[in-house]
Amino acid sequence: MISWTVSVPTSLRGNACGVTPTTSKTMLLFGLRDLLINLFPIDWRAVGGCDFAARPGLSAIDQPIFWSETVDTAVLRLVAGRFPPGQGAATLGDLCRDEVRISDDEMHLLLRSIAPDLHLVANPGMAPDAPVGVHIPLDNDGLDRIAALDRLLRHLSGYKVPPDLRITSQQRRRLKVMLRACDARWHNASQRKIAEVIFGVERVSSEHWKTSPLRDVVRDLLKDGASMISGGYRKLLRFRRRS
Repeated sequence: MISWTVSVPTSLRGNACGVTPTTSKTMLLFGLRDLLINLFPIDWRAVGGCDFAARPGLSAIDQPIFWSETVDTAVLRLVAGRFPPGQGAATLGDLCRDEVRISDDEMHLLLRSIAPDLHLVANPGMAPDAPVGVHIPLDNDGLDRIAALDRLLRHLSGYKVPPDLRITSQQRRRLKVMLRACDARWHNASQRKIAEVIFGVERVSSEHWKTSPLRDVVRDLLKDGASMISGGYRKLLRFRRRS
């Protein structure tokens, strides 16, 4: 049993995830699940039709997103330590610093202060002061999770956290261009007009449009962008593997 100071909402009007005034309160903590359920007695599925309702005051960029382990290969599952704790062993309480969500059988921790995608999953019945480890299955996603674990360990050890390398800088640049092209097409812009915005009017006009390679580039951008929007974006959550 440990004492922990938490922020307790004084009211929950409207959307349950809206910004509410908070007060500090010290409570005796037996288990994180019991604590959070008592503080937030809300059926999350009734708010927005999902486990974790979105915060209406946040933009899509700032919105915390909790991906499933099967989709995001950087999600790490914590396990209770059944091993002699080493020096500086991390506990579940040490990791409950940012976004915390509770579902029926899982606790989700999003450590956005370390990295925007560092997502941990734990059993809500785990003692907050007990040392924890990470369970990594020996499967095709094991190397992805080891990369995420490396970033977590570097933070806990006081080292600089390396960037997430699942998306390269070149891929990021192309993704931006793809979305710009799709947005323009959605607003009824012609392929030639899209090319002029992306590559410049002078470059586009220097070639015959129907045989220009820029036309094929724009077509590929629109095709790949449409595929990304229709669900292909999930591929960005795992490292690219050779087939």
